[in-house]
Amino acid sequence: MKVENSSQARIIATKFLEQYNSSITFRSATLEGEVWVVILDVGMMNTQTTKVLVDRSTGNILSYTSKN
Repeated sequence: MKVENSSQARIIATKFLEQYNSSITFRSATLEGEVWVVILDVGMMNTQTTKVLVDRSTGNILSYTSKN
């Protein structure tokens, strides 16, 4: 599945993180080469900023990192 726009990238990243977290807030999505970089806030009290890398060609999650 080719990810054509930031809305599709946001949906993929959000669904991925919802498997493990309940509160997710979208911040941004930018295309860097062939990778969508999606930034989300995760959690309600101890919010962590999470960066999810989504492959533009396949829609697969390449990696994700979190920081407080």
